[in-house]
Amino acid sequence: MKRKISALLAALLLCGLLGGCGASQAAAGMQLTPVELSEEQTELLALANVDLNQTAFALYAYQADENLHAISFSRYILNDALEWEPVNEYQARMFDEAPLSPSGRISLTEEAGKSFTVNIRADGATYRYGAPDLPDGLPQITAHGFGSQSGPAGIVYGEEIPLLVRTFRADDSVYVYSADNFYDTARFEGDLFTEAYTVTFSDTVPE
Repeated sequence: MKRKISALLAALLLCGLLGGCGASQAAAGMQLTPVELSEEQTELLALANVDLNQTAFALYAYQADENLHAISFSRYILNDALEWEPVNEYQARMFDEAPLSPSGRISLTEEAGKSFTVNIRADGATYRYGAPDLPDGLPQITAHGFGSQSGPAGIVYGEEIPLLVRTFRADDSVYVYSADNFYDTARFEGDLFTEAYTVTFSDTVPE
């Protein structure tokens, strides 16, 4: 029962956070903006057994315009040649022939033993995309770190925006890279496993 209550409380808190409670406002124009949690919000999550010191979590506000028709997420895994390979079976997107709400919130939350759950909060509803499994046969991992966007990123329809990068290592060193380093893959050389998520806002409906 305690675990169920904690899970429900965490879900309610996340819903509130995605709804913009205490969130910083996006500047004028089309952009994706990292949202910093207040001390009170962090303490409430800890009360629900969500320890942000142990759980990777990223929260963003987005502001597009009346031409927004689709929001799509992609997951990538870095190969031995330090090239991003898309995980083609990963499908997380929302779209409609009618325009979507131009503003909302996006969160990514690490799930134990898995990758990240993606949530979108828009028009008073929350859309959830479950966390995929990590690849089988990963070596023993002793440390990992993740990084999200360091500041606002302009939204251009049809162009990807990196949301976060997570790295796993076999030693005690923890390298935390901003998602801004998504295109500088040489930084991740020596990691056991590196994954990334991006988002693309579109003014057309996917075929």
